[in-house]
Amino acid sequence: MTYEKETAILDGKKVTFRKGGLKQQLGLPLDQDIPKVLFNKLDKLQVGEKTTYKKKEYKMTALMKKRINFAKVLMKGKK
Repeated sequence: MTYEKETAILDGKKVTFRKGGLKQQLGLPLDQDIPKVLFNKLDKLQVGEKTTYKKKEYKMTALMKKRINFAKVLMKGKK
């Protein structure tokens, strides 16, 4: 599975990121969307807290929190 780099323009600045990084961290395949319920649960967590979704436990890390916030910013730009 290859994760390629992608570039987005935010506030006039180029931002390069690894496409699929959050999905990989969550253990999801690249072709599957992150379920809204899971995304919203994770978004509410603070670093170090845990949640369960479909019998799988997720622990919020600092990197995961950054990736979720970045995904929210990217989703706002696509509307």
